[in-house]
Amino acid sequence: MSNPEMCRDQAHRCQIQCDGQNKKSYGAIAYSAKDEGAGWSYGFSDLTKAKRVAMDNCSRNGSACELWVWYANSCGAVAADGKIVTWGTSASKQSADQRALLECSKAGGKKCAVQVSQCSR
Repeated sequence: MSNPEMCRDQAHRCQIQCDGQNKKSYGAIAYSAKDEGAGWSYGFSDLTKAKRVAMDNCSRNGSACELWVWYANSCGAVAADGKIVTWGTSASKQSADQRALLECSKAGGKKCAVQVSQCSR
């Protein structure tokens, strides 16, 4: 292979790798504080669909679902203490959980617990 051909081949392989890294992977979490029903989605290339799937999944388990958080190539979590519901996002599931719990405490929750935690990559 000549040098120009080798450069084109290398550039092509590089482009394929970069294209894969630039794709968004969306996820969303819906939660019903009324009856602690939850639904989530992950791995969707379309944010609207990720939100809709999370709401549809939540509706199977809860009667008052609300979409609380969505994220791309990261993690999300929902924490609650009764009617106090908060969320957090981060690169790791553990950090998203911690952020959601911190926000719940800040909002006045005394017995906050993570209700749902999910990543989309």
